[in-house]
Amino acid sequence: MALCYTQRDAARWAVFSGDHNPIHFDPAEARRLGMDRLCIHGMRALLEVKSGLSQALEKHLFCSDGFLFSSRLRAPVLFDIPYQLSLNETCQGDRLQIGGKLVNSDTQQSSINSKLSVAMPLTLSPVIRASMLPGDRLSAIYNQFLTVENNPVPLWSLLDAILFRQLVNATETLESVRDLIPGHKANCLGDILSLVQVVQTHHQVHFASWLLQPVEKVWSGEPLHYAIQPTLVMGEKAPGLVLVTGIQAWRTDEPLIAVTVTLKTGPLATE
Repeated sequence: MALCYTQRDAARWAVFSGDHNPIHFDPAEARRLGMDRLCIHGMRALLEVKSGLSQALEKHLFCSDGFLFSSRLRAPVLFDIPYQLSLNETCQGDRLQIGGKLVNSDTQQSSINSKLSVAMPLTLSPVIRASMLPGDRLSAIYNQFLTVENNPVPLWSLLDAILFRQLVNATETLESVRDLIPGHKANCLGDILSLVQVVQTHHQVHFASWLLQPVEKVWSGEPLHYAIQPTLVMGEKAPGLVLVTGIQAWRTDEPLIAVTVTLKTGPLATE
């Protein structure tokens, strides 16, 4: 699969997600934050990766209680550069895994390495604070998503995108890191993205097996319940921090999906 991203793709994703990191839009700010060139959001590039792996997995007829997607973002995916998504399959007993690499066609450098495999049933972590997206609000967000990607996507990929959107814009995300940037009032992850270089390094999704089906419609009138996990902060300010944050969602009493995102910051200012 041949792919090429433009700043228009970044602009549409930013409107949907609330991620307005200047490394995607402003060359001068991108250089200040340590980037040589503008690049597409990691989550935007993952849409095609997730669809490619899901379509390959759907060709196999088997029963599974759940699936696990794991992706390492190794290098920025640059604008106006051709990329190639290559897939491979491995099978050990009942364990099937689809691997995928997004490779820069000019340099042959791998930017994203991903895998989608059979997994145990999803079990949610204890919930400290639950939130809810009503059915009508969920439908409105889905319509926004269609301006980003109007090709068919698996349902788990849509929910992953929606939950990432909630994660970026929620105040809970920064409860563990609110005081790390002196002199600034950061109320959500989106605020942090405009202050220092923040790159996504790892993305993991554990989801119920029936979410592998393509999106045909979202639930009419049925809410989506979700909870954001406390952010784990590791490292030191001078070289940069590693932030691990997560979000999970369920419907009535049915676990649907759990997402874990790992972010690496550039050096933070000291007081």
